[in-house]
Amino acid sequence: MPNETCFLVAYVLAFILEVARFGSSGEWTRRWAWRIASGMMVLAFLTHTLYLAYRVWGSWSPNQFAAFRTWHDWGFLAAWLIAGASLWMSYRRSDKQTGLFVLPIIIGIVGLAIAFPSPSPIGTSSSASFWRLTHSAAMLIGTMLVALGFAVAMMYFVQGWRLKHPGSSANALRLPSLEYLQSIGRKCILGSAVAVGFGVVSGGIMNLMQHGQIAWTDRGILFSTALFVWLSIAAVLQWILSKRGRGEWTAILSVLSFAIVLVAFAVVMSAPHGSSPTSLAAPLVGRWRA
Repeated sequence: MPNETCFLVAYVLAFILEVARFGSSGEWTRRWAWRIASGMMVLAFLTHTLYLAYRVWGSWSPNQFAAFRTWHDWGFLAAWLIAGASLWMSYRRSDKQTGLFVLPIIIGIVGLAIAFPSPSPIGTSSSASFWRLTHSAAMLIGTMLVALGFAVAMMYFVQGWRLKHPGSSANALRLPSLEYLQSIGRKCILGSAVAVGFGVVSGGIMNLMQHGQIAWTDRGILFSTALFVWLSIAAVLQWILSKRGRGEWTAILSVLSFAIVLVAFAVVMSAPHGSSPTSLAAPLVGRWRA
């Protein structure tokens, strides 16, 4: 079965091919460059899928489900979800070079998961562990959508710059329209707010089942709630700004949301509990403890 290095290398090759596609000239050359780059991306995604399927199959037992119980595993799952979204965008906009912006995020997450493994299992096969899994999955989806929104925001800035400078060399880069990018960016932030909100609720239920109470002053709970509030505000602001034709500000909100997640990641990972995850979402949202 493939290991982590296999699909990491495949993603790197796909990114190199995307860069080569950007530098190619002529319609025939572009068409074949797109086919080769797309084929490598599909190969990387399939290899990634086989790896995750193997992990799930090897961890399955009648009494417990041991897969995706560490940051190591959840990092690979997050990268897989973003890769799937990238393939979908490429399929819907086959003539656009969205991979140039999404692939670096995928490579970065996979690289971090490989560089900082956490093999210690998290939780037990109790009812609280189910809610721990639900909480962490919701937080993971929310964070993945923020990362995807950041990539879309970068596309928006580049596309806007191209339209303002029609004679620049960047015009060889083909990207979706500003309206499409703005719409996708808003959906990413809105979806992230919903996911994180569900994560906050499921985390509270997990605390109640595990400890019989919710420690409202715990920094993990406070941070998760604050993140939900910010994403909700950002979603509302994006909707208002888009109605007023301020697309660049909606993209700025997506970038700011991504920066907030990165800062949180750095702070939590630098803390003593960051390298010993007692929650599946430890690298992103800290602990939920009583």
